[in-house]
Amino acid sequence: MIAEHIIDNNKRTSTGEIIVTLFEFCDINCLFCNQDHNSMVGIDIIPDKINHIKLAINELKKKGKTEFAINIMGGEVFSDKLPDSIFGEYEKLIALIDQLEYPIKLSFVTNFIWKKQERVKEFITKNNIKLFTSYDPSGRFNPETFEIFKTNVIEFTPNIRCANIIMTKPNIDKFLKNQVPFFDYMYNNFELYFDYYTPEKHMDVLLPKDVDLRDFMIHMDNHWPNCYPFKDLHLKKKKDMTCMDTYTIMPNGSFGSCSILLKDVIPIKLIPSKKDLETEWFEDYKCLECEHFNRCSLGCFLSNHIKDARTQKECWLKQVYDHVDSKWT
Repeated sequence: MIAEHIIDNNKRTSTGEIIVTLFEFCDINCLFCNQDHNSMVGIDIIPDKINHIKLAINELKKKGKTEFAINIMGGEVFSDKLPDSIFGEYEKLIALIDQLEYPIKLSFVTNFIWKKQERVKEFITKNNIKLFTSYDPSGRFNPETFEIFKTNVIEFTPNIRCANIIMTKPNIDKFLKNQVPFFDYMYNNFELYFDYYTPEKHMDVLLPKDVDLRDFMIHMDNHWPNCYPFKDLHLKKKKDMTCMDTYTIMPNGSFGSCSILLKDVIPIKLIPSKKDLETEWFEDYKCLECEHFNRCSLGCFLSNHIKDARTQKECWLKQVYDHVDSKWT
């Protein structure tokens, strides 16, 4: 199909992303997260994940990937409720990853809501680990956990590679109202990336409409333009898709594309194959006819498939690029 051909040859990134979910146990329960936060499944087979990582790399290599980002996560990998011995299991997995002869950028993902700082410092210093975290002004923190988060982020700032924020409708509303405490500190100290919300069982409350995303991107371009993917809106050179070619490894060893396609959390009728999702977006929005196609990062194909999120025929991303260009012409 022409859409598949164009996407494969023009919009794929050279980096393959591998998300390794070691287990789902976590101290907090975010509204937008579909994990079972009481589950210990996978916690006793952490080093064995190397076998799935190797399989994922081989599959991504077939797609032309030449470098890999491996993000290790839970649940919460640094939870105070986990024994000190868990760090030895992490080190076994890291040692096995280090033996792989590929360019790999390794990170651990943490919510920073824990108090046992010293063991985490020792672990990341010994193993030269960079950290990812998340900041969501709605649906993540209570007053106590937010204070713990801020304390840890400040303490570990030199070790933080990036923080992500999910573009849920409640989060968008918080930013539009400037109800985002501590965000400026993060904005000034490390890279921030806004991810598309992946539909799950709470999507009636959390899923933004196309016009919400359009207005939010314009707002961010006006107020916090150095966050990704907004930082690239002004560029008029070739841009890869925001949606990376990702393999997600689950605690039970199953693996595939984005995690929502591996869990039965929304009606299966809403989930065609990833290839069909891409083609639908490509054809619905007439990407080949768009003057912004080469620079466009596209969006979340799965969200686009949920018809309640679509309020107009015109592509909301095209409207964002039109607005950005109008500011500078």
